[in-house]
Amino acid sequence: MTNKIHSGEPYNSERTAEIVDELRTEGFVHLGPVLEPGEVAALRLALERKLTDQTILTDEAGDHIRGVSLMRMFEYDRSFRDLVVREPFPSLAEAVLGDDCHLMAQNALAYDSGQGGGWHVDDLVHFPATAGCHPDDLKVPCLVMQIFTPLTDMDEISGCTQVVPGSHNSGCRPPTDDEELVFRGRGPVSIEACAGDAYLFHNQIWHRGSKNFSK
Repeated sequence: MTNKIHSGEPYNSERTAEIVDELRTEGFVHLGPVLEPGEVAALRLALERKLTDQTILTDEAGDHIRGVSLMRMFEYDRSFRDLVVREPFPSLAEAVLGDDCHLMAQNALAYDSGQGGGWHVDDLVHFPATAGCHPDDLKVPCLVMQIFTPLTDMDEISGCTQVVPGSHNSGCRPPTDDEELVFRGRGPVSIEACAGDAYLFHNQIWHRGSKNFSK
């Protein structure tokens, strides 16, 4: 059986150090193009197949789909399993988290027209501030990192990921009723990306999937 996902290549030490530093400072990094068109096609085909797979849709106890989230894609298709160890992803994870890091989840997100998410941080606030926000010079360590690989072109019309730079150091959850969040003078940034790009972010950064206005 032909492997549809390539082994890839890790970044060199200089580029890896730049990425780690940018993640520490900004809370996110847009890596740019990573996956080849054939890899994107294989992953997208698996995602679309799972969305209509009657075995999956009728197995409520299996917890396969939660709203817009398709759970544990590595269990469903080999392409997603092989994506886990596709460079530069594992070497970046080890550079940020340490060589004893492990995979926590691998979900796919599918937003229909009109759907979008609210501002949030993933998981608990790991280092909560006792009052207000942490001091400006405090850098919250990254214990969990997300890596996203869009399978379609994503912009502000089609519902791209938005983040508030630096907010991973806030020590608090975002005020969910504030449409235009600002942290230390900086507002939301849209991560507009092409299919096959990759971007990563600190799981404590304020982020959301913006509303999909495409038809």
